[in-house]
Amino acid sequence: MGDKRQANPNIIHHIATGYMGTCVVLAALELNVFDTIDRKPLTTKEIAEILGLNPRPLERLLVALTSLGLLERVEGKYSCSLETERYLVKSSPSYFGDYYRFQVRHCLMPDFIRLDGLIRENRAIMSDDWSEFMDDYEKAEVFILGQHSASMGGGRMLASKFDFSPYRNMVDLAGGSGACSIAACRSNSDLKSVIVDFPNVLKVAEEIISKEGLSNRITTQPGDITKDDWPAGDLMLISLIISGFTRDNQLKIFSKCFDKLPSSGAIIVHDFLMNHDYTGPVLSALYNLTSVEGVPTSGEDMATLLQKAGFVDTVIEPVIPEYTAMVAAKKP
Repeated sequence: MGDKRQANPNIIHHIATGYMGTCVVLAALELNVFDTIDRKPLTTKEIAEILGLNPRPLERLLVALTSLGLLERVEGKYSCSLETERYLVKSSPSYFGDYYRFQVRHCLMPDFIRLDGLIRENRAIMSDDWSEFMDDYEKAEVFILGQHSASMGGGRMLASKFDFSPYRNMVDLAGGSGACSIAACRSNSDLKSVIVDFPNVLKVAEEIISKEGLSNRITTQPGDITKDDWPAGDLMLISLIISGFTRDNQLKIFSKCFDKLPSSGAIIVHDFLMNHDYTGPVLSALYNLTSVEGVPTSGEDMATLLQKAGFVDTVIEPVIPEYTAMVAAKKP
């Protein structure tokens, strides 16, 4: 008997045209639509006058934003949805629109559009030589500033999932903008952190840390964690980077972390981790495409590698729902 299930072409259509929604969001961010509407509900004509835009194409953009659930329209006036108000309005403490403006638009989209060629050439999204990419200060600045607005949210969620209170000296490996260190230090007033990353990344991070008033507790050390040494501490954090390495390099880094920790010290691995059968989550699978040399990695894979390095008491827990997870373990 033949397959009697009904095939729904809209499933494929929504996936294949998803880039249109991305471009709609980016346009609204660049045109300052969300911040303008956040002040009070406005008509198309009023928004056009404030932004100096032609109301005809603007109306089409507003209709698209409304259909996507990012705006609400009542009696001809537009206002922000709850999600837009919280995450896409600059005055919100949870704003991460800059992640889309800088990292998605300038770092991810140009390479994702030519993904087939990169796969044929056995290359990764953005760069197959990460250190060379980060040697360019302007590229590093765009990448890190774009990443920071989203990373702060993830850092706060990580701090709510893991108890940092027993620890005093954290080493934040490939810590980028310092978002996780900032969130961890905010959650534990006795904690200090050292961020290890490429020099140009640290220049950006130091400015962010200074603005946060944490320069006396969060310091930096230049280094490539796959090649260079890093300080000892009682807590090692590796966030959103290790899944991009080969299994051999992952194990080498975990073993080095083990050696740098005292007895009862801990490690946190926070990353785009797949479920046990590699069928999702979707966002984790998509971000795995940006890995320079890695393979899809599950929480169970990470736990196994940590145990091989000598760690015990491994715990796997979601951090950002349907997006990231952490694996925590201790040195006996």
